[in-house]
Amino acid sequence: MWKKHCPARCHGMVLGLYAALALALSWPLPRYLTSRVPGVAQWAFDESTFLWNAWYLKHALVDRLSNPLHTELIYYPLGIDLILHTYNFFHALLAQPMMLAVNLPFASNVALLLSTVLSAYGTFLLVLWLLRKTGRQRGIRAAAVVAGLLYAFASNRAVYAALGHYDMVTTQWIPFYGLMLLRSLDGTLPARRRYQAAALAGFFLALNGLAEMITAMFLGLFTGLVLLWWAVNWLKDRRGQATWPAPPVSPAGALAALALTGGVTALVWGPALVPILVQFLTADFALKGWGEAIPLSVDLLGLFTPTVLHPVFGGDLVAELRRVQLRALEMGVTGFRDVNTVFLGWTSLALALVGALALGRRVRLWIWTAVLFGLFALGPFLQINGRYRFDLDGVEATFPLPYALLHYIPIVKANRAPNRNSVILMLALAVLAGYGLHWLLQRLPTGRGGRFYSGLLPALLAGLILFEHLAVPAPLSDARIPQVYAQIAADPRPVSVLQLPLGWRNSFGTWGPERTQLQYFQTAHGKPMLGGNISRAPDFKMAYFQRIPLFQALVDAQVDGKVTPELAEAARAQADELMYLYNVGYVLLFPPIPQRFPYVDHWQTAWDFAREVLPLEEEPFWRGEGIEAYRVRQPEGADHFRLDLGQPGTYPYRGEGWDNAEIDAPYEVDAIWATARTSRLFVPLRQVDPAAGYTVAVRAHPFAYPGSEPQTLALAVNGRLLETQTLADGWQEVTWTVPGSALVDGLNRLELRWGATAVPRTVLGGSRQIGSTGVSLPVDADLKGFADGGYIALFDEVGNQVDAAAGRRGVNVTVLDPESGAVLDKVGFDTAANVYESQALADYLARIQPGHPVLVVSHGDATAHLTEEAVAGLRGLGVDVTLAALQGQHFAIIGVQGAAPGTALAVLDPQEAFLRLSLNPDRRPLAAAVDWVEIRSP
Repeated sequence: MWKKHCPARCHGMVLGLYAALALALSWPLPRYLTSRVPGVAQWAFDESTFLWNAWYLKHALVDRLSNPLHTELIYYPLGIDLILHTYNFFHALLAQPMMLAVNLPFASNVALLLSTVLSAYGTFLLVLWLLRKTGRQRGIRAAAVVAGLLYAFASNRAVYAALGHYDMVTTQWIPFYGLMLLRSLDGTLPARRRYQAAALAGFFLALNGLAEMITAMFLGLFTGLVLLWWAVNWLKDRRGQATWPAPPVSPAGALAALALTGGVTALVWGPALVPILVQFLTADFALKGWGEAIPLSVDLLGLFTPTVLHPVFGGDLVAELRRVQLRALEMGVTGFRDVNTVFLGWTSLALALVGALALGRRVRLWIWTAVLFGLFALGPFLQINGRYRFDLDGVEATFPLPYALLHYIPIVKANRAPNRNSVILMLALAVLAGYGLHWLLQRLPTGRGGRFYSGLLPALLAGLILFEHLAVPAPLSDARIPQVYAQIAADPRPVSVLQLPLGWRNSFGTWGPERTQLQYFQTAHGKPMLGGNISRAPDFKMAYFQRIPLFQALVDAQVDGKVTPELAEAARAQADELMYLYNVGYVLLFPPIPQRFPYVDHWQTAWDFAREVLPLEEEPFWRGEGIEAYRVRQPEGADHFRLDLGQPGTYPYRGEGWDNAEIDAPYEVDAIWATARTSRLFVPLRQVDPAAGYTVAVRAHPFAYPGSEPQTLALAVNGRLLETQTLADGWQEVTWTVPGSALVDGLNRLELRWGATAVPRTVLGGSRQIGSTGVSLPVDADLKGFADGGYIALFDEVGNQVDAAAGRRGVNVTVLDPESGAVLDKVGFDTAANVYESQALADYLARIQPGHPVLVVSHGDATAHLTEEAVAGLRGLGVDVTLAALQGQHFAIIGVQGAAPGTALAVLDPQEAFLRLSLNPDRRPLAAAVDWVEIRSP
């Protein structure tokens, strides 16, 4: 088929054309292949992430022989999993030989240019195959070429490249997958050819997944559309109706093809996909709410508006990025909520409409695809010029769109950016445009004049398409690495690096003015760094740094330009200790990038604060390019260390697996609970003797309960696992002998690996019996009455809280369903105001159905106008109380309507009345309480 419609020489010419266009339309990138990369310095530096990814893949697999899905080099000292990181494995793998032969920027740039060329070529092959089945051979190649350049050079890919989203530029395998999927369902092909196509479809789907999992999910939805299209055609074929473009394969053949596609996909993608799916099921990594689905949706007007990168119709990208930032801060800025990512193009859209209208049902699959993914790209709510809430004659209204349904599908909802659906939308548009151009070419006259116009029309339309999607000059980011890092790389010590601007970022937010460019600079020195950027991170990773005063102060200095005296003093008090703990060898102060806020406004304050607080040498050891690089003054240190977890200030030494309390007192000893099967600690050591033997001692008390098995504890030191020991019930000291070769002169990671954890609420149980009423409360409840308020809080089995009080001054009454614990009613009576409210209270209590649990709490001076009749109503709940006893008291009551006086629960107190009824409020998984950990020198 390929030889008939496009011989080998033709394919070479097509590839050459696309390669020339890729170079020309990415200008001036070809001039700076070894020193700059697509991106813009005033945005997120996501381009630096993909450069770092390619380096770290080699660093982990080859240099360290370690797992590339975890790193200790960023988010130091915690480290971070890279399983849900936007790795773009294909891009990283392709870059390896070029990275070694030339350098990292060159490798990344060539990989991106190749993605553009192959995106065009794959679309060319797809449209060439589709048009072949029309039976009209004229203009097939020209239409396929135009379709390919539309998909590859559409402005959405240029915008993604400018924003550093290289994963969304790695689109080349999408058209290849579409082509092979359709061929696998083509009933006119021999079985062998269909199965070959099915296997290739699985291979290309796997490559899509390795490049960006989101696009693989999009292709899963596209596959569903293809199967629907196949089913419709198969039913028509069964009824003897004409089928186009070709008779579909039988159901058995379709199932066999799909099974083969799935098998190959699993084989190639499985090693990366399995851990990804496991992590997706972890709540800590779940998308928070709607993520950024609303601002990252395509605006309806944006579909018809050229992007900011267009040299004629566009504007200043940096100014547009600043406008978007201010819009996100609700600074009164109008317009699109995000940079306009998806512009369909006027000529492109016109050609696609010609194809859709002229061919109708013949192109139904591509119409469905364009409409569905176009709607998905618009996001959960229709937006027009940045607005998704509309005033309809005084009524605020929104217009939900189909994307909202995807939000409730597990895994699929992880796509927080609806505009990414454009990678399938633009493919469908390109295919329809190819059909449209092919249809127009059939209408031209034959003969010499016809041949002239058959060449002129595609060239003219291709020129118009390229012009309307034009995005030159391409924004470039400087990828040269400062020379100072060569000196740091030459330092053999296992020190870490702290750099300003300092910040931490993941897909859910940023803390501090994080600059991922500094993470890319790590490729030159290879030492761990504080800060970093990751796609997905558990909440603990960010919270760890946010709890430490030194980092709070540094962030405040960079973001607000001021630090409160109290915070500054707390930061100053722990600065030396933390620099020793993290073994920070170097502090680098970077000047601001123009218009990169907020650091550009406060960098001098941040520098001054860092130089004043951190233990730096008097003068920088290196100055250049506006950078000041300092060595950190470190004490001589010792090869022993004792960490008393029962004392304040130990939080920085505690990694994952511990309770958040600063200190606690389990079993009447100041200590901290271990709350996971693995509890990590960070211990600083210096002058370790590799030939000596060291002792690690732990004083712990296992969480024991009736019927529990003995707790066990194993120790891992810097990844080296030592023996497991069985703990007795009670406080005890457990010791291990550790060879000095397992320790390092710097930060050491200890892992306490417990045999089991147990939740007190589950294993200790308890009772929610309401006094001696014979009725149990279906839910946990906390009640509190005091001078300035009163609350009733209910908790379900997983700890979710419901505020159940009416929140009114006086007496608040809440009635619960006796079976489910649901709130049936909550009413407040202002008995502090007048006796009429007291009478209303008495009447209300009398109407409550017998047997219903009733919760009552005072709010303020509830007894000022309380009457005997109202108190009688309270006694009807089972409370043995008098009006005289209530005077001057706050009260909290849990009773049952119709219960005998004296059988309910009640607390009266002149200061505050607190009452809790709970099975056991402690829902933490507990392993053991740990008093202290010590590393003893020989």
